[in-house]
Amino acid sequence: MTHPLSLSLPEVIALTDEAVIVLDVQSHELKFASARARDMLDAPAEADNTIRLTDLLDPDDGRLLRFLGDAATVSSPLIARVRRRSDGAVLTMKGHRVTSAEGDPSILIALKGNTELSRRFRLLAEKIAALDGEIVQRRAAQEQLSQNAATLQRMLIAVRQMSEIDTKDAAHLQDALDALRIGCQRPSAFIIGVEAGRLIVMATSGALAPLFETGSQLDVPGGLTHLLDLSETDCAEALRGALLKVARNTCDLTGLTVWPLHILMLPKAFLLLEGGIESGDEASILVETLSSLMSRASIEADLRHSQKLQAIGELTGGIAHDFNNILAVVLGNAELALDHATDPDTMPLLAELIGDIRDAALRGATLTSRLLSFARKQTLRPEILSLNTVLRDLAPLLRRATGAMIDTEIVGAGGLWKTRLDRGQFETALLNLTVNARDAMPNGGRLTIETANTRLDAEYAAQHSEVRPGQYVMVAVSDTGTGMSLDVIREAFTPFFTTKGVGQGSGLGLSMVFGFVKQSGGHVKIYSELSHGTAVKMYFPRELTNDNTETDLMAPAFGHRSSAQGHILLVEDDPALLRQAERTLRVLGYTVDTALSGEEAVVLLRSTRFDILLTDVVLPGGINGARLAAEARSLSPGIKVLFMSGYTENAIVHHGQLDPDVELLSKPFTRDDLARRLRVIAKADQR
Repeated sequence: MTHPLSLSLPEVIALTDEAVIVLDVQSHELKFASARARDMLDAPAEADNTIRLTDLLDPDDGRLLRFLGDAATVSSPLIARVRRRSDGAVLTMKGHRVTSAEGDPSILIALKGNTELSRRFRLLAEKIAALDGEIVQRRAAQEQLSQNAATLQRMLIAVRQMSEIDTKDAAHLQDALDALRIGCQRPSAFIIGVEAGRLIVMATSGALAPLFETGSQLDVPGGLTHLLDLSETDCAEALRGALLKVARNTCDLTGLTVWPLHILMLPKAFLLLEGGIESGDEASILVETLSSLMSRASIEADLRHSQKLQAIGELTGGIAHDFNNILAVVLGNAELALDHATDPDTMPLLAELIGDIRDAALRGATLTSRLLSFARKQTLRPEILSLNTVLRDLAPLLRRATGAMIDTEIVGAGGLWKTRLDRGQFETALLNLTVNARDAMPNGGRLTIETANTRLDAEYAAQHSEVRPGQYVMVAVSDTGTGMSLDVIREAFTPFFTTKGVGQGSGLGLSMVFGFVKQSGGHVKIYSELSHGTAVKMYFPRELTNDNTETDLMAPAFGHRSSAQGHILLVEDDPALLRQAERTLRVLGYTVDTALSGEEAVVLLRSTRFDILLTDVVLPGGINGARLAAEARSLSPGIKVLFMSGYTENAIVHHGQLDPDVELLSKPFTRDDLARRLRVIAKADQR
């Protein structure tokens, strides 16, 4: 049964503030909806006949459709609970069938529910979702900033490490590549450069480094010029292919990217990185820093080479000048001696000429010794010394050298540590410094020689090359003389540099001191001020071991004639020197056999018993002095060996010092030197 309706549906809806909707019976589309109903349903602002109720409410397993079907057939109100699609809010529907004045059937539904609270929850959820999204964005931005900061920090550390690298160190390029690779966090890195016109692997770092040998030549047709003409992709491919050819094992190099390195503004090398560098700014800074380091190394190498050439030129000029003078004396006096050799009335003159020849030769030997000291090639015979004892023994000689006008004071520190030095070389160095101090005080003054225990710390070592931090024994020679300017101090250790007048000094004294101290592992420093004097401080490493070994190098020399006995095998490849040494040994009373090579000496050793082997260190053929000595000891276990050499090699000398239990006689030597050394060997045999 239907109820007659005198008012139209829009009029009914207009008269009430309830949430009321009217649906089409078949399609369930909204015909009419009050404003409140639209609000409760979250209905969009679209035409009524385009919205279905089932689009706004959750069907909830068919219960909504059953409710609408029942409401379309009965006039009594039906009640159902449904959920809104937008947010799941619970609504109560009361609906039944109605008929319009025109007789069209519809479903009238009244809605109830606390949708305001649901709306608030929905808005709150939307705000929370928006806040969550903003938090996620902020976290992502913060993480990106942290990554950027970490990258920047690594890059700054790499740049600082590369800027502090000492380019004089042979491993400076390797250290720079390690810093760069770690700074940009890449597994492997290479530097490919040019050396003597060839493309070579200059440095490797990281996981792939063991597969490649530094210095390996790369086979790239056209070389550097061809690579520079290629595109970035083709250049990388060419370098990867060349590297694969020199790899020790198969490896994957497809991830290597290439960056050109500009040395002195010109592209002369390549940086290869596994994975490349993500940031363009980071790449440019690191690559430019590496290029700057390589440019600085190239400039400093050229400068050192230029300085070496200049020093060699000055050294050559000084040597030529002094040796020309020596040779002039030797040659002139030798000619005069030959002229008077057959005249018995000129024997005194002949003796004087021969004496001048001997003195000139000794001057040449002294000059050579000083040059070797400066070059750190002088063979040292170190022993453990207390420098206080050495100074006490040397004091009379030092006071005689300074003269009566100079007040000389020697101050030895209490509890002075011991050091390991060549005593003779130290005494010569100290005497040179004393003479220099005397010459700086022509009108008299005060000379102080003092010793002290001291320590050179890491900060001092960082400011002075070749200095290692640690404990040192210091010997200072201070005077109250004219002093030196800064320019003179800078040149003081240069060979043949002197501020003295012509003929008053060779300019090798301080050079010899410098070479001796450095060869002994020490350090020398000049402190001076014009008109206030100079202090030269020598630092020698402290010796912590105990050694009471005494040597008898200063034993009295043999006379011109000697009753020495023994059979000596003399080995020397210079025939003139061989004849001279043989005559000297026979004058000293020894029986002598000679050989010009190691092979000849071995033949004699197998057939004859000798007491002493006197051999040159450098010999022609495959048997040098050291090998000959070993062969002699195997054939004659009791034989004594004395080496002689003008310029030793590593056969018996290492790090500038003689190997243990090795006796060496430096050329040129006098008869007294030879006799003294043979006496030392004889006494060692007696012990």
